[in-house]
Amino acid sequence: MIGSVVAREAPVACAKRAHGCRRLRGPRARHSLECVCTADKKVLIVGGTGRVGLSTASALVADTSLTLAGRSEANFRAAQASRPELKAAAFRRIDLDAGQEALVDALRGFDLVIHAAGPFQRRPQCDVLEAALQAGVRLYVDVCDDTEYARNARGLHARAQAAGLKGITGAGIFPGVSNIMALEMVRQGAAADSTDTPKTLSYSYYTAGTGGAGATILATNFLLLAEDALVYRDGKEVRMPPVSGRRVIDFGPKGGRRETFLYALPEVMMAHTSLGVPNVAARFGTSPGIWNGALAAMATIVPRSVLQDPQAALGMARALDPLVRAVDSLVGETTAMRVDLEMNSGTKSSGRFVHRRLSQAVGNCVAAFARDLLEHRDSDPGVWYPEDGVVDAPLLLQRASVGTLEYVNGKASWQLESKATQLGFGLYLE
Repeated sequence: MIGSVVAREAPVACAKRAHGCRRLRGPRARHSLECVCTADKKVLIVGGTGRVGLSTASALVADTSLTLAGRSEANFRAAQASRPELKAAAFRRIDLDAGQEALVDALRGFDLVIHAAGPFQRRPQCDVLEAALQAGVRLYVDVCDDTEYARNARGLHARAQAAGLKGITGAGIFPGVSNIMALEMVRQGAAADSTDTPKTLSYSYYTAGTGGAGATILATNFLLLAEDALVYRDGKEVRMPPVSGRRVIDFGPKGGRRETFLYALPEVMMAHTSLGVPNVAARFGTSPGIWNGALAAMATIVPRSVLQDPQAALGMARALDPLVRAVDSLVGETTAMRVDLEMNSGTKSSGRFVHRRLSQAVGNCVAAFARDLLEHRDSDPGVWYPEDGVVDAPLLLQRASVGTLEYVNGKASWQLESKATQLGFGLYLE
């Protein structure tokens, strides 16, 4: 719960910050300043040759000793050829279907494991996290976007505490950075009035096409069509049909007004559990609008037994991949998030995050979580949701928002509406 969040010392950059070096100011420092350098830390990205993994690697390579893991070394070499910044990265072959013993051996010797090998839907166990625990890994991050997987990961909290591992599940762009935006707004409301508490939280997301992420994210969308959307109303779970509850959201001049729909997204459960918000919902939409209609039709027409099969979902995604890529080349990969919070006092605040390239934005976001863990690697072992696990939320948001077309957080909600006109001197006209 938000009331249990403990204030921790804030890090400030040191002269070696280009190498990921940070200094901590506070009671844990042995002297007035203590250097915390990440350059010598060994980081393994599982799924490192995929689009999310490569984007994360590019954002982290200057700060760490980096190894990318995947099934194909040829894909790794091709990635190095297209991304010169990764020329010093190493490769490790990992097949998640090869068995737990082989996975444990592959993870030994790394300080941080980043699990970016989606999709996470319909996975029976958290195999990479469990392998990390057995291999003696101290830090773990995944980009899980599935409610049940996140709950299962959190269920390993006690084992992680006993093993001295700190992990964050759902540490991507959404969920992930969107959760931290909400956390900061809740803290801001509580700072203004210590008796005030959060009442309603709405997450809204938009991505043009597939955001350049290709078949994997499309397969994730198909799998989500088999799940009823979870919302909380007055503290009670309510299940709604997927791709329902249409709402047009203003993502500002850089993101536009977009239609969004309810989906089964894990930040709903996370916000209710960690921040104590009694009313929570999450919506997502894409463009062109025909894709939203097609997904809604699939949710109705295609049997759920088919949509629940990861192999069937991936097969459909690969079959549609040429068409999807053609559309993506026309619509781009802009991504936008809006987070809206209402406190019980009636105070409303909002945040907005818009980036031209989802593939770059998600790497910045995952890297921001990774750096927070590396710089505070001795803090609070266990498996945490983003709201509970991050030490320096303001710095994380600053890092994650690099390159955005627009990033604001904690503004009065009406200030983010396109119809609001700024008159100057802090005055606005609705």
